[in-house]
Amino acid sequence: MSRHAPAREKVRHDLECLTAELIGLGLADDQNFPAMRQVGPDVWEVTFHGAEAISLAMGDIDYGDLYQELFANRSFCLKLIDGGLLQLSYRFDKDSLVKHRLAFYPSPSLRPFQDDPEVYLREELYVDIVSRRLVPFPIRFDYDLDATKDVAHPSCHLTLGDVEGCRIPVHCPLTPRQFIEFIVRNFYQTDKHEFISRFPGHKHFFDVSISVNEQKLIHLNVPGAE
Repeated sequence: MSRHAPAREKVRHDLECLTAELIGLGLADDQNFPAMRQVGPDVWEVTFHGAEAISLAMGDIDYGDLYQELFANRSFCLKLIDGGLLQLSYRFDKDSLVKHRLAFYPSPSLRPFQDDPEVYLREELYVDIVSRRLVPFPIRFDYDLDATKDVAHPSCHLTLGDVEGCRIPVHCPLTPRQFIEFIVRNFYQTDKHEFISRFPGHKHFFDVSISVNEQKLIHLNVPGAE
């Protein structure tokens, strides 16, 4: 893709390539490929079929029930082989990013991939596992220019567990490559199974958005941003 292509096209292409790669690696077994839609005169979204069910995640609902609703509504870009769901949505005004929502919902009923990768790589996905050592919780990176308030609501932030008020400042918005690498590296990479080197390379980055005051707090850096 041309380096002069609109940012929304770069994001869509990035996500398409990553989706194909995760399927090829055997890490994903179901998917909704990204779609581009115009929602205003100069406003575009890179999103996925089933994104309308995202509103479920905003309510006060038990995590197990939430996961089942998202799963039943196919509200994901990718379903990973241990049941983890990935959601990636971006909004652009003209060619400027104004919002993104990047979320990971681990399965509440299946053992994480890292616990026993060989099972997932040689057996069917739906293995009945009763005991678990970990309590799953969602991980979400949000970027929203309209909602920004210095320190109180960083333009880009990490939320753990959908806890109200948990907004860990992040250096800048994340591309699909950065977000998916973060999830795979921290929840799927093992000593025997190295996936990241197969990913398409970093082709673009978003500008730094963190404020001076937010940089004085504990925050997440994003390599490559300028």
